[in-house]
Amino acid sequence: MLRLAIRFLAGSYHATPWGRHVNEGDIEWPPSPWRLCRALLATGFARLGWTAVPPEARSLIERLAASPPVYHLPAASTGHTRHYMPVNKGATAKVLDAFAFVGRDDGAVLGVTWEVEPSPAERSLFAVLAERLSYLGRAESWVAAEVTETLPGGLSPCHASECAPGPEYERVALLAPLDATAYAAFRRERVGATSMAAQDEPARRGAKVPKKNAASKEAAKLDALYPADILAALLKDTSELQRDGWSQPPGSRWLSYWRERDALGKAPARATRAAHRHAPRDDTALLALASDTARGEVLPCLEDGLLRMEALHAKLVSQSDRHDGLGPSPCLSGKDERRERLKGHAHAWLLPASLDREGYIDHVLVHAAMTLDGRAHEALSKLRQFHAKDVNTFLTLVGVGTREDFEQAVPYVRAARVWKSVLPFVPPRHLKRQGANSLEGQVQAELASRNLPPAKRIEVELDGGDYRAASEFWELWQRRHPGEVRIAAPEGGAPLPEERLATRWRHFRNARLLKPEQRPPVATNLGLRLTFAEPVRGPIALGYASHFGLGTMTPAP
Repeated sequence: MLRLAIRFLAGSYHATPWGRHVNEGDIEWPPSPWRLCRALLATGFARLGWTAVPPEARSLIERLAASPPVYHLPAASTGHTRHYMPVNKGATAKVLDAFAFVGRDDGAVLGVTWEVEPSPAERSLFAVLAERLSYLGRAESWVAAEVTETLPGGLSPCHASECAPGPEYERVALLAPLDATAYAAFRRERVGATSMAAQDEPARRGAKVPKKNAASKEAAKLDALYPADILAALLKDTSELQRDGWSQPPGSRWLSYWRERDALGKAPARATRAAHRHAPRDDTALLALASDTARGEVLPCLEDGLLRMEALHAKLVSQSDRHDGLGPSPCLSGKDERRERLKGHAHAWLLPASLDREGYIDHVLVHAAMTLDGRAHEALSKLRQFHAKDVNTFLTLVGVGTREDFEQAVPYVRAARVWKSVLPFVPPRHLKRQGANSLEGQVQAELASRNLPPAKRIEVELDGGDYRAASEFWELWQRRHPGEVRIAAPEGGAPLPEERLATRWRHFRNARLLKPEQRPPVATNLGLRLTFAEPVRGPIALGYASHFGLGTMTPAP
């Protein structure tokens, strides 16, 4: 048996059934077996680096396709938003975004059970794919999934059957894949029969029989129309299917599932997102990024993190200003009503994250230790795009809550003893060999200013991925550029090792564009690794421009 427990991090599930338009407001609940299999395959390519489906994944997906799952549904209700979505050439179209709201309490779990007996390799791969699954349905449907043996109580079963289990149930049609053998027979029958009919048709009409090469081209075209196997059918892009004229994906079938009549009419434990959105303890928000569709999917790279976060921060601050004389939100601007700077680092950090595409900013974590006020909530929910480097980047608010709410999806807010740099650390003051302004002294001071415990060990990254203690940094830094005069070895001592600070950080932007006068005291990008005596909860961002993403760290293995 394989059982999946899926939690919706934003409390809602967005997905449109096959064959329905998004503006019809219909919701595919529960997620269809076809969608689940495609999601697992997509996770393998996007998060595990597949270039082709490995053998154990092929056998796993074929096993899941042959066994329709049983669902265990949490209480859910329906909702929708209406907004204008950008389309080509600057035009907009009104879109109805319907969703199932399930809440975010401990019992808000969607269970999916396949009655199959996988091999150890398949079971291990399934667990990895489940852990890496980040969304299900549309991009707003952020999920955290895990393999489990038990599920919370109070869930409603939803089975595939030709007959209703009782009068209080309603039928819902879900798209599911054929098993591999059935699809192979279907394809053999369709390709063979259609090919023979194409060859016999001219003779039946008394017309001239086409030449062999023309017939072979027709056969090849027909062969390409039907995917080679069920895995190829699942991997077919929807746009390709529509281009080829398919009204239903090849290799799919409709199954009758039966859910309780009020499956989408029960109020979850947390009835509305608005009630949670204004909870006084909300200190964290997660934004999803998408590029201008007219230019294709071009996400900003992490090297431009400072530029992008500075532009996003300016838009958020402007959006939070209600022009009522009180000014923008202090937790976003870092200034009070008198326009004076707030002391400490309690105002918002904007931390770029690569959760789906490594090396690219596809999400932004916004965290404010002083909690997010009403103006910040409004700005985060209303801002739809920002502009930087001649590219429009679109935003979707994934969710708002406490940092603990996001720890399954965002590594930045987890607790760990060892942390390493995602974006480089830029020293906030001029570097000295020893004392408070040494590398070690500045890092410890940055930690103390954020009410974090001192690091037990501070290390700096070298080329090749090795690390050296911060006490050795000065000598390494003095010879950081090839051709510079190097520090001589002590008389009679061994020559200094040919080691250099990691050069991969040099390409990261480290100077602010909107305020060029606030340049870093030392234009040096460093990769750090910090080790604490006890686990420390993030987010951690240290050094110059840390509120705009520089110095962001993530738990290290």
